[in-house]
Amino acid sequence: MRIKNLAFLVLNVMKKTILGFLFFFSFIHLNAQTKAEKNFGSWYMYYGNHIISDKWSILTGFEERNYQTFQNYNLVLYNIGVNYKISKKFTATTSYMYLDIDRTFDPDVNPNTIEHRYYGQIFYPTNYFKIPFSHRIRVEHRNLNAIGIKTLINRVRYRFKTKIPLYKKLYITASNESFLNFKGNLYAENRFYAAFGLKASKNISIEIGYLGHYINDLHLDRLQVGLFLKTDFRKKVKH
Repeated sequence: MRIKNLAFLVLNVMKKTILGFLFFFSFIHLNAQTKAEKNFGSWYMYYGNHIISDKWSILTGFEERNYQTFQNYNLVLYNIGVNYKISKKFTATTSYMYLDIDRTFDPDVNPNTIEHRYYGQIFYPTNYFKIPFSHRIRVEHRNLNAIGIKTLINRVRYRFKTKIPLYKKLYITASNESFLNFKGNLYAENRFYAAFGLKASKNISIEIGYLGHYINDLHLDRLQVGLFLKTDFRKKVKH
């Protein structure tokens, strides 16, 4: 009986010790996080593809990113570009972006960083094991102006994405995108995205999902909500 009591006492002490260590390491981890990492932020976006001919289309886009779900402004982004359908599979894009960026979680008193970004990309869809995938390779030239200090950053991005129909108008989508700088910190950013989508109509899709964003040693959790519009301005053939 004494042996059983002793064993119970030892197990109880061990359990409390393990729980104490877990609590301690969790406390250290939480306190090691930045304010941006502790908060569940949000990205709200709109992108449109406006077809003007069999080969050409116009790209439009807008994004608002927040450090917290519905507040605490991080950046706003405007995008306009031109797509050219090289072949049935390959599409090339050239585009310009304007960004207004607040780099601090807390309210700042300094002017925001302004960025003028130019990029070119190639998009290529394919299938693996009868599942649709796509590849996107983009080269970006980022011209940043922060309080009069101008910086040029050149980088390449590669995104691997899938989109799978579920039921009627519902689908799921997931992607991973890696960013490589031409100099300095080579691998400074990665984005993993998974979402549910609804094809609301022939030309409109809505996606709501999770974005895991690794950037400059920060691990950010973000809600991502996207509205995607497709319009066709080609003249209809009369029969």
